[in-house]
Amino acid sequence: MYAITRGRTRSVEGRDMPVETLVTAIADVLPGGLDPEYRTAVELAARPVSIAEVGAALGVPIGVARVVVSDLVGAGHLAVHLPPTGEGGPVPAVLERLLEGLRARR
Repeated sequence: MYAITRGRTRSVEGRDMPVETLVTAIADVLPGGLDPEYRTAVELAARPVSIAEVGAALGVPIGVARVVVSDLVGAGHLAVHLPPTGEGGPVPAVLERLLEGLRARR
């Protein structure tokens, strides 16, 4: 599992994004030369997908999903859409959308 990220549990570039952060693929053309997990994350991001959903789809801990997403953002394959925050955390609407998305993936 940690072989995917070469043992890293934190992003090299310091992009520790909240689990509800949404990402989308930047290009329509699927980049070649990516490891299967990275390719899967890009394919998932054809529509807005949260880091939590990426982790669930890959079957990896959230820390590993953050590293995968961060690597793909750094390589220019994914765009980040940080959630709006209220005082001390995400607004309820964001959490509700995240929960709905996770339930739909069952």
